[in-house]
Amino acid sequence: MVKIIIVTQRCTMGAEVAIAMMVVGTVVSAYGQYQAGQAQKRAHEYNAKIAEQNAQIAKDQAAYEAERQKKRTRAMLAKQRVGYGASGIVSNTGTALDMLRNTMMDGEMDRMAILYGGDVEAVNQRAKAASERMQGKSAAMAGKFGAASTLLSGAGSAGYKYKQGQHLGMF
Repeated sequence: MVKIIIVTQRCTMGAEVAIAMMVVGTVVSAYGQYQAGQAQKRAHEYNAKIAEQNAQIAKDQAAYEAERQKKRTRAMLAKQRVGYGASGIVSNTGTALDMLRNTMMDGEMDRMAILYGGDVEAVNQRAKAASERMQGKSAAMAGKFGAASTLLSGAGSAGYKYKQGQHLGMF
């Protein structure tokens, strides 16, 4: 009889340890899922910040290029006026005036196109930033749900094993 009690005692301790390990493993796994979601969220936030910086860079670069285009247009107009003056053509009438006007309009259209391109790129980068933030929130939420799911399924499994052990007389 004594030997049977000792064997039963050992089974009981082994079963308790196994269930305790199952619970600890479940908690560790749930915590890992939560932390993975948080890490993904941080990564997406970082990407969003980079996209916001890229949006500002696009705007600044477009402004710089637009200013350069404005200077090129002024230089071209000055060269045309000098050329007309050297040729004896009056530049404020007729074809000469039309050519100067066309040069000025083309230059301004180019300048506006550069600014528009910068605005489009900035909008695209801000949209990317918003998407990254949304993905970060989703990843964090998925981590939380994954952790909760792991905790619930682990608790259910441990409870089931405990009930089985009770039924077999291990507890």
